[in-house]
Amino acid sequence: MKFDHDLELFYCEDGKVTYGDILEALLAVDADKCDVLLLHTAMNFGTLAKGMKRRELCEIMYDLICQLGVKTLVFPTFTFSFANNEDYDVKNSRSSMGILNEYVRKREDSLRSLDPLLSVCVVGENKALAEVSGDSSLGKGSFYDRLHNTDNVRIAFLGADELVCNTHLHYVEECVRVPYRYHLPMTGNIIDPEGVVRTDTHKLFVTYRDVITGGQREFYDALIRENKMKKVKVGDSSVSCFKEPDIYEHEKKYLEKDTSYFLGEPYDSHPLVKEFEYGGVVTVK
Repeated sequence: MKFDHDLELFYCEDGKVTYGDILEALLAVDADKCDVLLLHTAMNFGTLAKGMKRRELCEIMYDLICQLGVKTLVFPTFTFSFANNEDYDVKNSRSSMGILNEYVRKREDSLRSLDPLLSVCVVGENKALAEVSGDSSLGKGSFYDRLHNTDNVRIAFLGADELVCNTHLHYVEECVRVPYRYHLPMTGNIIDPEGVVRTDTHKLFVTYRDVITGGQREFYDALIRENKMKKVKVGDSSVSCFKEPDIYEHEKKYLEKDTSYFLGEPYDSHPLVKEFEYGGVVTVK
């Protein structure tokens, strides 16, 4: 541990949030009890402590996560490059997944996947998780497919809301082939770590034009009641975690029971029109 347990990182309504508070929360939700940990992050615990710089905060938070002792850490570094009419440069394309994930992307010990839509950075032993294949960012051979077929995996939300940030749901939607989404092929250039450029077509499982997406808080409340998810309030936000197999089965069960469960209204309330707006894409829509 490079930093003091009592180091103040954020100020919130209830007082302050320290290095130790966040570390203890991660341990309380069992984020350390796995071989692979996928982390969705957002620094929403409060306002930055006086004198704290964003770069310094990232270094501290990364050190804090490393204290968990997990063999492999994975951070989403999504760019949706092709959906934004941009080339995907694995070394230089910025992530839209927050400052901590962008910090990890730039680390020399992280390996970034060659997915032009939903890239991830892997740190630690299981670098094979970044070696994606196939032509669908959520289908067979994708990162989420490889993650699902890996043992002892957990997914954590560090200051991020699982209701908004749980991209894993879209993987399960593709697995069960929900009728309100379709495969949209997108073409652009991928620039690999050596600077070699190649043209690629990749598919994203997007919604039809008038489909209204939205999570259901009760879905995660049920996970907590069934002891398949743990969540701890930290400052103005929270830390939560669940096992990948548990969330996979839970999502699949709810989708099979009610196809429109995760939608604002039944998917067939409107004609299913294939229309996609390129540019400004930061989520799977």
